[in-house]
Order: sequence, then structure tokens, then C-alpha cells
Amino acid sequence: MVLMNSLQMNMSPSDERWISFVGSAARANIFHHPAWINLLAECYGYKPVILTLENENNAIQAGLPFIDVKSFLTGRRWVSLPFTDYCAVLSLNDEALLKLTKELVHISQDTPHIEVRWALPENKAVQSDSMFVQHTLNLDQGVESILKSLHRTQRQNIKTAEKNNIQIVRGEDLDSLRIFYQLHTLTRRRQGVPVQPWRFFELLHERIIAENLGSILLAYAGDQCLAAGLFLHWNNSLIYKYASSSDEGQDMRPNHLLTWTAISWGCENGYKIFDFGRTDISNEGLRTFKNRWGTDETTLSYSYLSKNPIRSSNGAISSLMHTVIRRSPLSVCRLAGNLLYKHFG
Repeated sequence: MVLMNSLQMNMSPSDERWISFVGSAARANIFHHPAWINLLAECYGYKPVILTLENENNAIQAGLPFIDVKSFLTGRRWVSLPFTDYCAVLSLNDEALLKLTKELVHISQDTPHIEVRWALPENKAVQSDSMFVQHTLNLDQGVESILKSLHRTQRQNIKTAEKNNIQIVRGEDLDSLRIFYQLHTLTRRRQGVPVQPWRFFELLHERIIAENLGSILLAYAGDQCLAAGLFLHWNNSLIYKYASSSDEGQDMRPNHLLTWTAISWGCENGYKIFDFGRTDISNEGLRTFKNRWGTDETTLSYSYLSKNPIRSSNGAISSLMHTVIRRSPLSVCRLAGNLLYKHFG
């Protein structure tokens, strides 16, 4: 029988034991990697916390990264992880998962609010909600099989892009990142939400892309970039993290060819899962788009340990911000991100 000790909270994200543990965990992806955790911490001034459950030999049995967010706007929160679609709880077995959950319940008595972007085992102290869905595509079936499984409109849109001579360029330098960021800012303004600070993407280039953990695809019509995507990849998963596009040229379907190029690259490079990321459960249009790639749609459940009832959103603040940003110059979208982004992760 393996005995498990109490929860440990003094491990660095860069600790070799954590890297080894997540590297061997089937559910682990880039969001468990120290590069992503340290990127968030450095960019927004957060403190990273790695919670691990260890046995008598100090071998990790279960674990989860957290960010300690201290905000004068949103209060103090432990989040796993901010600005991250989901972060699976990693455990070697069900016993370790249950023990980890019990320890989280225990420490929540002294922590105002704990948010885990994954489903914890049922416990009377754990609140949950399911506002999002996730879309994943199995890459093991191969390019030809995936192409046949696509909805006919997706195949038609890919052909439309090819007929319009849309060219997909893979970029890993800062110039490519700047082109992406320009389109990303336009996209965020259309959506009425702040854009991440440029500093975030500078660090992402340094910590992720330069370390072969991420890449950029740019879709061109002649000299004009019409769409761009930023992808994260590690440990079998290729994640479509950020999508952006111009207001022009969308009838040439650049996003479809860009997405298909990314899927094909994932197959060719041995990745097993193409992850389209989370989608608001009420966003039927985006859900339809993702489902037409032959994906599996699953519900994302988030878990909360809090003395107060959970709130799904800051409705009034979000609504006001949405209206102001959509009607303002790009500089307002960037300024809002620089001032406010770290408070709402």
C-alpha cells in the first residue's frame, strides 16, 4: 500500500520533479508546462503555486499548478490557471485525486476563493458550473481520414481559399508576431474585449515560440495578411490558442485554409490531439464552425471552493467595457488591456 502525505505547496514550476511528472501524464499539455506558468507569473506580476500530493518516498501522486491573483478589483483568488481555457487535474489514480480534492477543501478555509478550471470529484464543499464546451480532433486517424470526415462546407471553403491563391506562411520571428498582434487587436476590438498587453506576446515569443513550444500561421492574399493563428504544442496536444482576422477578404476563406494547414502539420509531426479551445456554450455559430471539422464536443466544468456563491461574470462591467471598446480607436483596446487585463484572468 502506498501512503500519501499532506499537500505540498513549496515546489517551483521549474522543479525537475514537476517537469518529470507532467511529462509522463497523459492529460498534461502546455498549460502544465513551466514555460506557460512562468510566463503568466512574470507578465502580470503573479505568484505561481504548485500543489503536489506526494507519497512517503516524495514521489508525486497528484498535482495542479495555481496562480495567486491579488487584485484590488477582483479580490484575492487562487486560479488554475488564469487566461487558460482549462487545466486538468493530474493524478496517478482515483485515490490520489480524491485526497488532493480533500486537501484543497481544507486549505480553502484560509483562502478566499479557489478556482480550478477542471471538474473535481463530487464534494459538498465544491461548487461548479459549465459555461463552456471544448472541441478536440483526433489526429491519429490521419490526414486523409480527417479530410473525408469534414463537413462538406469546410472542404468547399478550403478549396475556395486555394482557388483564391491564399498562401499560408509559418512564422516564428518577432515580425510575424507583430503582424499577428495587429490582426489580434482588430479582432479583440470587434469582440469588444481588451487585448493582451504586447509584453505578454513578447514573453510568449521568448518562452514558448523560441523554445519550439508554439508557432504562428499567417494567411496572405498577395501582400496582405488576412488571418493569423497562434498555436501552442507540447506532449501530444496541438492547441489553437488565438485566432485573428482582418475585416477584409473573408469571402476568400483564409481562416479555413489556415486551420486545415495547422491540422495537417499536427498529423505530420506526430501530435495526437488538435484542440480548438473553449467556446461559450451559448455561441452556436462558433460551435457549429468547430463541429464541422469533425471534432468531439465536450462540456468544460469549472470547480470552485469559496465561502460565497460563485458568479459567472461581472455582467455590468463587461457590458460597459464591450460597448466602449467596440466604439473606440484601437489605442483604447490596447490601453484597457494594459490597465485591466491582469485583474480578470
